[in-house]
Amino acid sequence: MTNQKEHYEQLWLGSLKKFESGKFELDSHIYSKNDNRYGLTLIARPSIKVRKNVSEMLNKIQLIAPGQYYYPVSDMHVTVLSIISSQAGFTLKNIDLPKYTELIKSTIANIGPLNINFQGITASPSAIMICGFPELNALNNIRFKLRETFKQSSLYHTIDQRYFLQTAHITVIRFCRELSNLSAFIQKVQELKDTQFGSCTINELELVGNDWYQRKDKVERIEKFKLQNSTA
Repeated sequence: MTNQKEHYEQLWLGSLKKFESGKFELDSHIYSKNDNRYGLTLIARPSIKVRKNVSEMLNKIQLIAPGQYYYPVSDMHVTVLSIISSQAGFTLKNIDLPKYTELIKSTIANIGPLNINFQGITASPSAIMICGFPELNALNNIRFKLRETFKQSSLYHTIDQRYFLQTAHITVIRFCRELSNLSAFIQKVQELKDTQFGSCTINELELVGNDWYQRKDKVERIEKFKLQNSTA
């Protein structure tokens, strides 16, 4: 837990320095009709209550910084593992989906529900994120099992090729244009930095086909996996 908190804080401080210098990484693909990046991801959806609390916080930032890309409640998620990172030209027809679902199902069988507390915000030069803190390192245990299973399989994947996922963050804002009032934005996110969004128990994971932003109209729900301890 402490390590995750330190990790989030380091991300925040590094990004804040860049924000203060106006060094944002702007996403030019968000509204592009030619963006055909697609991938395969195992995700967890926080409770509606948590996501609505996040949305209320985003409304406060949006008043100060309109024109950025704000995730709607329907699209908010925690990435458990990016199986195939979103890439140009990829479609689900390229792979044998039943083999992926069976592999994941067998790997996470007998794993119980996840409890995650969402508190505070962190950032990268391109985004604002909500900090998630899973209990007992449970989420990373699932990731470890899946990484090992996929390494031993012959199924195509790109796990960890972009970066080694170790947090339970929710990406909620992506920067796509220059901020008109930089100082007001920085002041507002600092005010909101330690906001408590609530805790929730996640009882199922979803395997989805997705665009880069997990937009509802682009997501294909493939399978849901119940998280439940073995009764044996």
